[in-house]
Amino acid sequence: MTHRPIHHGRGARIVLLGLTLALMAALGVPSGAPASDLRAAGRSPTPDSSAISGLDDIVSTLARVAEQMQARSAPPNPTAVPAAPTQPETLRADALAEPTRPPRGEVSVSPAGIVDLHVANMDVTDVLRLIADQTRMNIVASRGVQGAVSANLYGVTLDKALDVILSANGFGFRREGEFIRVYTVDELAAIEERERRPAARVFRLRYVTARDAEPVLAPLLSQVGRMAKTTPAASGLGSSATTGSGSAGDAGGDSSASGEALVVVDYAEHLDRIADVLRDFDVRPRQVLVEATILRAELNENNALGIDFTTVGGIDFSALNSVSPAAQSIATGLTPNAALQNTTFTARTGFNQNVPAGGFTFGIIKDQISLFIRALEQITDITVLANPKILALNKQRGEVIVGRRDGYLTTTVTETTAVQSVEFLETGTRLLFRPYIYDDGQIRMEIHPEDSTGGLTAANLPFKQTTEVTTNIMVRDGHTILIGGLFREVSSAIRSQMPLLGNIPGIGAMFRSTNDALNREEIIILLTVRIVKGEPEEKLAEELRQDSERYRVGQRRQARWFGRERISQAHYHWALDHLERGDTDRALWDANMAARLDPQQVPAAELREQLLGRRSWDEECSSLRHTLRNLIREGSGKPEPDFGRPAPPFRIPEGFEGPAGASDDDDHVDGPRRGSVPAKLEPEP
Repeated sequence: MTHRPIHHGRGARIVLLGLTLALMAALGVPSGAPASDLRAAGRSPTPDSSAISGLDDIVSTLARVAEQMQARSAPPNPTAVPAAPTQPETLRADALAEPTRPPRGEVSVSPAGIVDLHVANMDVTDVLRLIADQTRMNIVASRGVQGAVSANLYGVTLDKALDVILSANGFGFRREGEFIRVYTVDELAAIEERERRPAARVFRLRYVTARDAEPVLAPLLSQVGRMAKTTPAASGLGSSATTGSGSAGDAGGDSSASGEALVVVDYAEHLDRIADVLRDFDVRPRQVLVEATILRAELNENNALGIDFTTVGGIDFSALNSVSPAAQSIATGLTPNAALQNTTFTARTGFNQNVPAGGFTFGIIKDQISLFIRALEQITDITVLANPKILALNKQRGEVIVGRRDGYLTTTVTETTAVQSVEFLETGTRLLFRPYIYDDGQIRMEIHPEDSTGGLTAANLPFKQTTEVTTNIMVRDGHTILIGGLFREVSSAIRSQMPLLGNIPGIGAMFRSTNDALNREEIIILLTVRIVKGEPEEKLAEELRQDSERYRVGQRRQARWFGRERISQAHYHWALDHLERGDTDRALWDANMAARLDPQQVPAAELREQLLGRRSWDEECSSLRHTLRNLIREGSGKPEPDFGRPAPPFRIPEGFEGPAGASDDDDHVDGPRRGSVPAKLEPEP
């Protein structure tokens, strides 16, 4: 805050000075005291504070009279140049200009830097001046800092006091070394905008892909912000063998193995905001365990009855050289030539052939009459239970197929060529789905369960009988719902008879056959969906793994006891039993037997090595197998040979000459004796 200097005439200044000195003498103020001693604001009160306050009023009145006298005596100057704008002033207590009216307020600062401030409708620059005077801080205010402040603060820090009195008028401050600079909010924003610089930060993604994260984070960038992402990895499990392209790139061979990441260049606050969003967005996806139950029950019932009646006249069956397989049927022969001169006749029905083979057969043959009855009732009850299970991530496609694939040839004929290709018919149990998990425990499922049978005809044409459902449903976590069902019944009645006679009640059965069929089919499709939460599912999976191991062991124990592998297993178990009882000799013997019977019995070989304290080795008589490993070993400064075998230079006993007759049996090699169990296996020296 600035004041215009007061210019009076020589006489006016003398009069003013005389009045001032007189008043000071009356109040007891020394004539050499500084002008600041005349203020009561911000100082300890004196016994004459009321007189000093009156003196301030008189001095202010005299200053105004002097200004009016100067204005009357000064000649007009129309060409005066406007004063140049002044720079922000330092409001240090010993450098601030004196105001026309002393500020009214009180500021006190404790030795610990705690501020008490009491001002009422006081200019903000005056408040800053009081604070600078008491705290001995360099406070600089810009030209735009203007306004009045009223506040009562007790026991606050300097920064808190400045923040309160400045923010009420739309101002702010910042520290720059030994200075506290006060600006308007717009000035502070402009300064921070000029000073801040973009920075680069790498965001490693764990579960989401960079392609999915980029559109989510793009709105958080500033105008100068930029974002780059890693190249997406190849999707799927394709290969040259399945795609036929012959390119290894189909399997993602050039994809980055370090995970996906985003590189963002922007201001610090924008980078922090992106980090906060990624913390909530890049989370572990949930999984669902889907179990589909497909129950198909089929009942086929067939009832067939047929009667064959044969009679001949003028001749009997024996004259016809007829043959009959145990009176189940009869086959007549040729009529003799002599009988052709007489009158002969025959009557025959052939309904037995309408009855499938099997069932009940009754036959009677007498001279010229034969009667055969065949009856069959067939009942077929088929039950198919398919229960596929599969685990899948949220929003990811899952598919499980348990069945068979039958190949067949197809031919495509054009005007010039005919091209054959192999197609496949897939049958069995198939489950195809995509889950959508919601936070309230509901799961939306796009699902297609299928159970089918089929094959190829004699003409190599495919046929297929299928039960399938395609639907989009909502299911609660852990609940089972019915998503499809079918009941179908087909009845058929087939009657073959002799016209008219077959309709006669009673005896008409001799002239007809019946075949009644009933086909009933029921299909039920159930679905159970469970959100995988971690520990319960992991425990269940471990139990299933243990059950599968029990099943494997049970199957192996069904093998004959005298098989090589079974005997090797028995010796290994006995070796462990002997070792537990402390009988190392018998344990070593059984371990040797187990390893010799089954060289692939690795646990037995390891037990033997621990009991002997050395490893078994045998040279390959090859100079190429360990060439690279020998080079690496020599370069690393570790010349120890592989598998505990000795390496040159060998130590030759003194006085030893010629070939040795030592046995190559491992038991004669120097080392710990049998029965000793070393704490740790070490290679032979």
